[in-house]
Amino acid sequence: MSDQTPKTPDVAAAIKELRRYLLEKGHHFERGPRYEGQAKALSSVAQAVKTYEGRGYTKYMQVGNPPVYAMLARGHHEAHIFQPQDPQIREWLEDDKVALNDPTVRAYLLQSAGLSEGEVPVASKPQRFRITDVDGVFIITSEEASPERR
Repeated sequence: MSDQTPKTPDVAAAIKELRRYLLEKGHHFERGPRYEGQAKALSSVAQAVKTYEGRGYTKYMQVGNPPVYAMLARGHHEAHIFQPQDPQIREWLEDDKVALNDPTVRAYLLQSAGLSEGEVPVASKPQRFRITDVDGVFIITSEEASPERR
């Protein structure tokens, strides 16, 4: 989730904390559907944010100019919207054969955020994160993981 705009310490810190949160031990990632629109339904993070705000979500954070990441929520449901600039992360997200919970993927995400496994806590409420691709804009939505998935 790196971007092409120069990273200020605040942006870098925000991305690191986001990754620390998403990579908490106990969280699980799975693929959602892939959508390709005729007219580029969500061609940017900014456009996706407007769509989600129209659905009653509240925007809590937006990073970059133009935005490369945003976090929104409605009730207990989160939505993380981003366009990965890191070619390795984009490749993994686009390749249905790659297991998103694979230790190699996890190690890369930790290393690229400057985190070690010891710095990542156990999730107090494990979440199941579903990653959906909409015209190259990725949307991570969450819900509490059922006990058998923890």
